Amino acid sequence: MALLILAVGLLTGCDRTVYRTNLEVYCPPIKTYSSKYSEQLASEIESLPEGYTAVQVTIADYIKLRDRIRVCELEKDNLDG
Repeated sequence: MALLILAVGLLTGCDRTVYRTNLEVYCPPIKTYSSKYSEQLASEIESLPEGYTAVQVTIADYIKLRDRIRVCELEKDNLDG
């Protein structure tokens, strides 16, 4: 019986909602490139022979990552609002 009372007492604390009021969002910084560097990169990519699909996939993944970081920054700004 004492064990049952102890179990009920311990479980009553499980129904409360815990709020975290100081949520800190960390978004990694996005590296910025000069227009000269971007032009050089584009030129080098365009000069690659056909069949370099891994380079294309990696660049697409990098673009998606940068987009996700931008969304993270927007969400962070909305929380800080």
